[in-house]
Amino acid sequence: MITIPLEGIVTISQKSPFGHVLSSVRTALGLSQIALAHQLESTQRHISFLETGRSRPSLQFLSRICTQLNLSADQRSNLFAASGYANPYHPRRFEDADVGATLDMIERRVLANWPFPALVLDASWNILRMNGSAEVFLAGLSGSEDNNPSFLRQILSPDFMAMIANWEDVSPVIYFRLQSAAAHDDVIAEAFSEAKAKGLFDHIPKLMIEQDRAPVYVPIRIRLPGGGTLNMTSLIGHVASVQDALVAGFEVELMIPTDDTSEATMRALSKG
Repeated sequence: MITIPLEGIVTISQKSPFGHVLSSVRTALGLSQIALAHQLESTQRHISFLETGRSRPSLQFLSRICTQLNLSADQRSNLFAASGYANPYHPRRFEDADVGATLDMIERRVLANWPFPALVLDASWNILRMNGSAEVFLAGLSGSEDNNPSFLRQILSPDFMAMIANWEDVSPVIYFRLQSAAAHDDVIAEAFSEAKAKGLFDHIPKLMIEQDRAPVYVPIRIRLPGGGTLNMTSLIGHVASVQDALVAGFEVELMIPTDDTSEATMRALSKG
């Protein structure tokens, strides 16, 4: 009787690091192994072998995955890092000089020239930079100059929620924005889960059914501490042609008043 040691057996469930990442990317794209193979002009057998570690990708095939699947910078970086090849998308940190230079560029060229409050947020919605208008405006809303660097915690705080005069109308906008961001960031995913557990969005399914026709956009109506309301929305932007996963997660939030009265109010608040 011949005994084969268990450590010598390669099972289907034993994936290589690259196999884990490829499988994760494929799942995120909603593709079966057959569908992925079709897009890459390959075979399901080859994809299966890559995911189970029985095959190693060639550099050419890795390049084909990255160029034909419209992957994010983060996905490209993870695939290269797991492949064993040199990673041109090595992850950066906030402390890196080129990341700081990018934030400086956004602050000087965009925030400083925007007439209303403007922020730069990271993927977890922490405030990285803001213009002077935003500093004064947020302090005016909160009644304190000690602004929380977490924009996420600010908008989900009970104090801010109490200031929203049209919560039922604007809540789906906040819900779906959080839902989208939560798919890419654990901090937002946790906060989103907590908000749902508290019942903050329990009314949305019923609202979606009863809504006759969704408006083009929904301005948020804020009750001001001194009385009156302010109607506003935001433009959300990203740096184009980004090849770094950290910078790709930056959001530039440009606040805009939606009517003349709100514009005058916002300008007044922004001046303190």
